[in-house]
Amino acid sequence: MRMNGRSRHNTAPGERQTTRVSPGYPALAIMNDLARRMALPAAARQTALVGKHVEDRRKGDTDRRRRDTDRRQGFAERRRKTFGPRRNDSRAGRLYEKTSFAEGGQPEALLREVNEKLVVATVRAQTAAEAAEQTVRQMTHKAEHDFLTGLPNRALLADRLERSIALAERHGTKVALMYLDVDNFKQINDTFGHSIGDQLLQSVAKRLQTCVRFSDTVSRQGGDEFVVLLTDVEDVGGVTLTAQKLIEAVAEPHLVGDQSFHQVTLSIGISIYPDDAKDMDTVLCNADAAMYYAKKNGRNNYQMFRPDMKSAR
Repeated sequence: MRMNGRSRHNTAPGERQTTRVSPGYPALAIMNDLARRMALPAAARQTALVGKHVEDRRKGDTDRRRRDTDRRQGFAERRRKTFGPRRNDSRAGRLYEKTSFAEGGQPEALLREVNEKLVVATVRAQTAAEAAEQTVRQMTHKAEHDFLTGLPNRALLADRLERSIALAERHGTKVALMYLDVDNFKQINDTFGHSIGDQLLQSVAKRLQTCVRFSDTVSRQGGDEFVVLLTDVEDVGGVTLTAQKLIEAVAEPHLVGDQSFHQVTLSIGISIYPDDAKDMDTVLCNADAAMYYAKKNGRNNYQMFRPDMKSAR
């Protein structure tokens, strides 16, 4: 048979098929025919590779779907253990579970659990912070107050006295400082014991606090000694009235345990800023000197500071 200038003959099995080229067969046609015959195996290989790639992608998609299914089943199992059986969805005729996912692929149940843990952690942190703050307040109070009576101690009195003097300088007013001593308190301790003596001091402290303003300060210096700070004083006469009021309040009977004390008296020394002193330490020293002068003059009285009291002490 003749095709486009070529003749193809049947060949016996095992014989090599040849192509006869008739005279005038173009050389370009021969080259194209040879190229086509050589390209057949390459095309077959390319087709096989494409088919394998497609098969691999299908297999990968199948594996991913299987993993997604396993993951959903795991979420459903954890939710069932945490929240109990799922409710029945009548529309679908099967068990229904809300499986909405938030960003990151976390299910709603896990997000709720995380939120609950976060709330618990926040409450615990706030409770711990409040406990720490309460501890700091308690430690500060102990550092600034007397352990027996709860009154301000020396350190807190010094701070308040310094501030009161600064305000007095600014407003043109005065500050009065009273140094108090419970008369014959050592005899009470020796006779009735330290426990009764401590309770008596607590009773005296309460009486002193009822006689002054809220802006004033009653402080225990130690032992049976107290200091009363009167701020924003305009009239010295009001200071002496307060001193007499303190003496009368403490003189009232004190019921301590089974004992009743009827003769508790005070000796009080008074110093005025800026009349008697120009600084905090001097005011304290002057009030102490006046208190000792009151003791020497029969106790159960108050004395205003005078310069000669320092030499008399």
